[in-house]
Amino acid sequence: MAGCFLGHGRLISDGPLNWGVEEVGRIFGDVGLGHFQLSLTHPVERGDYLCVEDDLHGSVLCQLDDLQRKSDLDIERARTLVSADEASIRENLLGIARIVGFRDPQGLVKIPTIPFRPGARVYRAEDPLIAKVLGLSHHTNSGAYVGLLRNHDLRVELDINQLVQRHVSVLAKTGGGKSYLLGVLIEELLRHKVTCVIIDPHGEYKSLRTPADKNGAHHRFGVESQGFSRQIQEYSPDVSLNPSAKPLTFSLHHLEPRELLVFMGLTNIKTFLAPLKQLIERVSTTNPDYTVADLARAAESGEGAIAETLHERLLYVEQTKLLGPQGTSLSDLVKKGEATLINLRGVAPDVQELVAARISSTLFENRKKGKIPPLFLVIEEAHNFAPQQGQVVCSRILKTIASEGRKFGLGLCVVTQRAARIDKSVLSQCNTQLILQVTNPLDLRAISQSIEGLTAGMTEMIQSLPVGVALITGGGYHTPLFCEIRPRATRHGGESVQIVEN
Repeated sequence: MAGCFLGHGRLISDGPLNWGVEEVGRIFGDVGLGHFQLSLTHPVERGDYLCVEDDLHGSVLCQLDDLQRKSDLDIERARTLVSADEASIRENLLGIARIVGFRDPQGLVKIPTIPFRPGARVYRAEDPLIAKVLGLSHHTNSGAYVGLLRNHDLRVELDINQLVQRHVSVLAKTGGGKSYLLGVLIEELLRHKVTCVIIDPHGEYKSLRTPADKNGAHHRFGVESQGFSRQIQEYSPDVSLNPSAKPLTFSLHHLEPRELLVFMGLTNIKTFLAPLKQLIERVSTTNPDYTVADLARAAESGEGAIAETLHERLLYVEQTKLLGPQGTSLSDLVKKGEATLINLRGVAPDVQELVAARISSTLFENRKKGKIPPLFLVIEEAHNFAPQQGQVVCSRILKTIASEGRKFGLGLCVVTQRAARIDKSVLSQCNTQLILQVTNPLDLRAISQSIEGLTAGMTEMIQSLPVGVALITGGGYHTPLFCEIRPRATRHGGESVQIVEN
């Protein structure tokens, strides 16, 4: 019978305990095909990997999902307990483990079809077995190195093809480290020359140009300090607030009337589309180089509620200064192997929505026609651009990209601190989730409902994750795993403002 992997690749049988493998407990009670109970003789932490010998399949990887300490101390004895009596307390450390599986000769992960024997020994799993079953390769050509498996020196690399093809969500409570983790992910995408467009409401990601100050963590994770200034370009609708950016504008004359309604914030197409078309035709007949102001003046001369609404919304569009005779060209906005930051810091929320809607629509339509390279669209503060409640101008196109973008090589990454407030149809389409600490009950419920294979124990662990540890599902892995996020190679731009100096 095959045995548990040792650190040096040797195997042992299910006989007397070998020095190379630590026995931590025994299986007891009724044993199922997915979970089993064990009585622990050595301390292990929730989430640790275990190994059980199976008569047919050899070493089977398991994971401790829950822990409970049981004792004979009742409430009456506890009230009168003194230190001398503590030795008389009988207690057991019990756990519940889920079965992760084993690799068959074809390399597929499977779960035994016959339950383990009660009384079977449970060992602490060694790294070779963990790496083999989880599929943790040391280096891969298409892998984004995001960190190390928690409590192990095993690299966690996400499959970049799956990230783009199947979409990503980054979820955490405020201050949980989501922008830091996204920075790590973008660094890896840039190393692999993946084209990115990032909707950045707070201007956090321009720091990707600047190398980080190295510390001890960089050595431990094997990360070198590096900046990506040659692969970063930045645009903003307001360069007075964001002087490092180039001006972002859209061409009025390249917009269809239906698209102009989006900028005007008018969603009732049936009511306003025909009147707007007539307005544009009337103005363009006498002035082919018309501006938004020309359209607004023409609408003002009209009569009725529809003309009044068109006039009001055209004045609003003119004030945003987003539409001009010559907009930012698509070839400038999207460059193969580079990341384009759309810096919206200081821009009004309704204008942010207009920008996100126009850029998302342009990328989707041009990617369908093959006019731009496959790319990764990142939406920070995604709950504001695709909310669960209500409708904003960019909601529809983001839902479309979430459901259809993968067919055309347009990947979507949504980042939010409020999983409950983002549209469920968008979140459910993200097959890779990077989850840091989340404590809000509504957000936890939204996460558990949108992710397959998430156990109750894992959901509880999400609430107490330390800073810098993420639960990863998908990304090329068949089972959720906990990862210590590596330090950034670039400077982090999302630090909170210090109110009182230390």
